[in-house]
Amino acid sequence: MTGITTITQKGQVTIPVAIRIALGMAPFDRVQVTMGDGVVEIGPVEDFLSMGGSIKPIKGKSVLKAREYMEKHYKRF
Repeated sequence: MTGITTITQKGQVTIPVAIRIALGMAPFDRVQVTMGDGVVEIGPVEDFLSMGGSIKPIKGKSVLKAREYMEKHYKRF
């Protein structure tokens, strides 16, 4: 399935409704954007923790402590 869309002045892109429905995407869902070989891919992300490994940790900060903090202070949807 393909669709054509336009990039706005702010760099925003609208995902065509047929594709959002097919992927089960809803307003305010998070997406992951990946670039490789001149192609940009946009796909759904189930939750923040599933993006593990895509974000580099700050040097000297414990990733495990950050995860523990998040699990204590933020509720999963």
